[in-house]
Amino acid sequence: MISEALRQFIESTPVVYVASADAKGHPHVAAGNHLTVSGGSLLVFENWFCPVTLHNITRNTHVAVVVAAPGSKTGYQLIGRVVKPHDDMVEGERAVPRPLDVTPALTRFMVRIEKIMEFSTGIHFDIPINPGYSLPECLG
Repeated sequence: MISEALRQFIESTPVVYVASADAKGHPHVAAGNHLTVSGGSLLVFENWFCPVTLHNITRNTHVAVVVAAPGSKTGYQLIGRVVKPHDDMVEGERAVPRPLDVTPALTRFMVRIEKIMEFSTGIHFDIPINPGYSLPECLG
């Protein structure tokens, strides 16, 4: 689903934005980095420190991820579901949600991408792009 050109763009973008919502639908946006693509349809977030995002994705797996070049008015919005909302457990450890007031240690989660759309500050239509879509010249 994620083309090689888009993978390179995603992995070279220094900051990405993740929109999540809690179980009641209250939205939250956080910024992060160290985003990689795995298997053509998984986004892998390494070292995620935002406790609100981590809290939300254990209760509501729907997220939107925005990837845009610094200073650009265009980029991509990737819609998906969190498929792994926490680190691998150490043998013998119990899976329990972290309290919001505790700063998490290095945390990793993965998002399976269901839809990719162009992202723009101008007029846009939120129509999914073709999986084989090549990057516009201003982004590639």
